[in-house]
Amino acid sequence: MPILITFLISGCASTSQLEIFTKEIERIPLDIELPPIEELEQINWKVLIESNQEEQFRMLKEANIDPVFFALTDDDYELLQKNNIRMRNQIIKLIGIIEAYKEYYESEKEGEQSQNSSFSPKTFNNDED
Repeated sequence: MPILITFLISGCASTSQLEIFTKEIERIPLDIELPPIEELEQINWKVLIESNQEEQFRMLKEANIDPVFFALTDDDYELLQKNNIRMRNQIIKLIGIIEAYKEYYESEKEGEQSQNSSFSPKTFNNDED
C-alpha cells in the first residue's frame, strides 16, 4: 500500500506546467439596422358629452357607421397618455442600448451621430415614476 501511494504522488509531480496564450479576437460588426418608424393610423376622436350625444349618434347613423362609442373619463384619458409616454420612453431606452452595443462592437467608426439622437424621454409634471 505505501508503494502505491508513493507511485500516485510521484506520478502527479511530473505534470508539466500549463501555458496560456491570449489572443485578442477582432470584433465582428453587428450589422443591426434599427427598424423603420411605423406609420400609425389616424384616429378620429370624438368628445361625447351630455349635450351633444344625440347629435353624435345621428351623425354616425347618417354615415352608415354603427353607433358605438368606447369611452374614457378625463382621468382615464390622462392615464392613457401617461402609458403612451412610458412606452415611448421604454422604446427610447431600448434604442439606446442597441446603439451602445453597436458602438462597442463597431468603435472604429467614431464621430458618427446616432440617427435617433433627436428623441428624448418625456415626462408629466405630476408623474411619480
